Amino acid sequence: MFKKGLFLFLTAFLLICSVSLASASGLFSELNETDYADERLPVLDEVADVVSVSQTIDSVTVEVSQAYYEGNRVYVSYKATEQIYEQDGLELEDGSYADIIAGGSVQQEDGSIIGWKECIVPEDALADDQTFCLVYSTPENKDKRTLSFTLKHHKYDQFLQGNSPDALYQARAILYIGKVDLKGIVILTSPEQAASWLAWQEGKEGTGTDVISSWNLYQNGELVSYDLFGASEVHEDDVTFSVMFPFMEDLSGLSLVPEYSGAGEKTDEAIILEPMDQE
Repeated sequence: MFKKGLFLFLTAFLLICSVSLASASGLFSELNETDYADERLPVLDEVADVVSVSQTIDSVTVEVSQAYYEGNRVYVSYKATEQIYEQDGLELEDGSYADIIAGGSVQQEDGSIIGWKECIVPEDALADDQTFCLVYSTPENKDKRTLSFTLKHHKYDQFLQGNSPDALYQARAILYIGKVDLKGIVILTSPEQAASWLAWQEGKEGTGTDVISSWNLYQNGELVSYDLFGASEVHEDDVTFSVMFPFMEDLSGLSLVPEYSGAGEKTDEAIILEPMDQE
């Protein structure tokens, strides 16, 4: 499906004079100096491939500058000589769609555009080498344009796991350690929690249960980072949380602390994270 930007926080254009395409740093780092700053962008500048593929159609030049493909995520930085209407996510060669979960684009003083995307690649489409397509159209011509680029797949080689100590519910966490960030899932098994989440999603009154809204990352008892996502999928008996945190080289002493919508954080219910045996 060809989308023109459904989320304002991902597609709003800002007039930023301080960012220049001529900067010596990579485009990811330049974007980190805008209102779409993300602490992972400087890391991406170091690990991403320099793609530099471009095409010029109807006097508009669009370029994919850098890209990185790790696990089930692909990160792309791009620029255009003028405003374009872009698809939120990326298309794959086989027609699959990698939906966007983060990013943004910035209009510069000269009318050019710089931007970045983080997209989720469908599990059944993961491959060692993958061709992605940036899809867009121009204000003068609404025809669909595609700019293709091929990336090597980097797999996760470290994993952390843990289980909750609380008897009122069961929660299992798995975190994947990449070169960009720490990401994974927490599966919370609790019919009471699931019922409250479902009621909230359906616009109904709550069940009286104080729901766990997110899981925050702690190291040696100190808060490191708040979860960037929250609940992503709710079923009759369980709630799955997608969790994501900035990259960390030191993985010792990590734990996930649940944050309730009413009571706040409960450190006594922390999930202690340990390296997962890959044998």
